[in-house]
Amino acid sequence: MVLKPLDKLKSKYMGCMLGAAIGDALGKQNEGLDRKEILENGYVTDYNKARAGLPGEKLRAGQYTDDTEQMIVLAQSLIECNGFDAVDFAGRIAKWGADAQKDPLRKSLVGPSSAAAIARLNSGKSWKESGSDIPSCGSAMRVAPIGLFYKDLEEIESNAVLSSIPTHNSKGAIAGAVAVAVAVRSALCEKDCIAIIKDVTSRASKYDTDLAKKIRLSYEIREKEPEAVSAEMGTSYLVYDTIPCAFYCLSRHFESPEKAILEGVNAGGDTDSIACITGALCGALHGIDAFPEKWLKGLENREMIEHLASAIFEKRRIL
Repeated sequence: MVLKPLDKLKSKYMGCMLGAAIGDALGKQNEGLDRKEILENGYVTDYNKARAGLPGEKLRAGQYTDDTEQMIVLAQSLIECNGFDAVDFAGRIAKWGADAQKDPLRKSLVGPSSAAAIARLNSGKSWKESGSDIPSCGSAMRVAPIGLFYKDLEEIESNAVLSSIPTHNSKGAIAGAVAVAVAVRSALCEKDCIAIIKDVTSRASKYDTDLAKKIRLSYEIREKEPEAVSAEMGTSYLVYDTIPCAFYCLSRHFESPEKAILEGVNAGGDTDSIACITGALCGALHGIDAFPEKWLKGLENREMIEHLASAIFEKRRIL
């Protein structure tokens, strides 16, 4: 069945947010392992519990991590404020973080950059001064709803910057948030891979030229095997590794979203964030039908995420 243009676009909104959660829930099984260990243990292709000793060991199969939880917080803020409101978002992320750190199942999932910033927010620091200067990927992994809500790339860029500052105020983290938000919008517009990369690097380079160069490199080396790329580019939680790795996965399997996500899931290192970002971009590009039914059925809180995506779709800024 051929979808009508609006139905197709709505499918992309659903696909973006569900894709992020799917990648996160799949990737959490390998977080902290290197590529060699992952291949020795067996290539992950479906939901399961993470092995003992890994950050996500207490989570259920199909349950996502803080990556998706923070994306949900951002989506809720956008919906209720009819756009990005830094004060509202900072308050919500501070409350979310305080609650997460009280939960023994989720406490270990809150990254050090986010945890420190959340502590500062909850102590009364302004959102303009609370962010960490560590160039980690925490603001990039949650930013996809900005690219869904706004149409104009200038608005997407400026609001992605603002969304990063309360927790991640380094130039690299800000550039990473801009890169992912812009890529989501470019994917919604069905641009080809090189056009998406051009949009992303031109915007991200305003904040960090090194990250922009590495994202461009991720496209140029898309034909290289994952083992070589993992060693060359890195897969750590730092934005200079996580974001280019996600763009490598997208570029390598641009027309095969399932393969792209699994490439991120099994890349090594910060696999939940790599696959979360890859999933968001694949979903924005291909829509909800890009994902196997088993991934959709097994995902925790699928209906709630679909509801948020639908609400953003209804409120989207189309001028």
